[in-house]
Amino acid sequence: MDSTKRFERILLATDGSEASKAAVDATIAIAKSPNAKVKVAHVWNLEVHHRHGQWDVEMRSEAEKLVDVTVERLFHAGVIAEREICRADSKHVAAAIACAAKAFDADLVVLGSRGLSDWQSLAQHSITHQLLCGLDCPVLIVRGSASGSRIKVSKVLLAIAGGDDLAPGVRAAVAVSHPDASVMVVHVAQAIVGVHGFAYVESGDEIRETMAQACRLLGDAGVEVHGVVAHQGPVAKAVAEIAKDWNADLIVIGSSRMGDIASLFLGSVSHDLLHVADRPLLIAERVPA
Repeated sequence: MDSTKRFERILLATDGSEASKAAVDATIAIAKSPNAKVKVAHVWNLEVHHRHGQWDVEMRSEAEKLVDVTVERLFHAGVIAEREICRADSKHVAAAIACAAKAFDADLVVLGSRGLSDWQSLAQHSITHQLLCGLDCPVLIVRGSASGSRIKVSKVLLAIAGGDDLAPGVRAAVAVSHPDASVMVVHVAQAIVGVHGFAYVESGDEIRETMAQACRLLGDAGVEVHGVVAHQGPVAKAVAEIAKDWNADLIVIGSSRMGDIASLFLGSVSHDLLHVADRPLLIAERVPA
């Protein structure tokens, strides 16, 4: 993906929940490339569940209707879409979605923040975590509370750290932004302690260089950019507060799927942001080893 390319092959995972409906809103907002194509994927539950004194199993026709409603909504919004029904039990939902994304050659996966299903058995598993482990492409997680209001991507907050995560984060921020969007680059100074007790603290010069590099890359892509360096403290809380004060439409963060210092930092932040932020979170592509 170059620094000016939009997302064009989007896999939207849906189960008809409020979170999934919000994910549809977000997909409509970002699928602005004339070449954009969306595949709507739903995991057809192969298991029978006992609910409220009755046995319940999702029928194939119900799964198809759910996906067709979403595809029709995308078409009405001017987005080209197709459907796919994935078969899996409750323990392999994320794997089924990851396989569908890879087969589709998706450059973005979108899902609701409460997971890909309302099945009670999934409450003990993090579908988002499993997908991040199984995918290299960017993943957009959308809070269900965002549904009901028009989702925009005019104001994008990019949370950064040093290291190889910077470029993927910038590419993701550019890919999701409208042509007239502005991006705020936020760096929260923080001491990082590694798994063996090794402590790493970015110097002022390193922070300034990282910020300058991010702003330069965004500027080269034709994006209006602002920069903010926040004081040390709980990183996710600081990012969430800045996003709220600035009224950001979406938060972007670098890949959290590698073992270097920056990814150790960003991995923890992305996990915490899923709990404290009240707006969509885009986690950038995995940095190649």
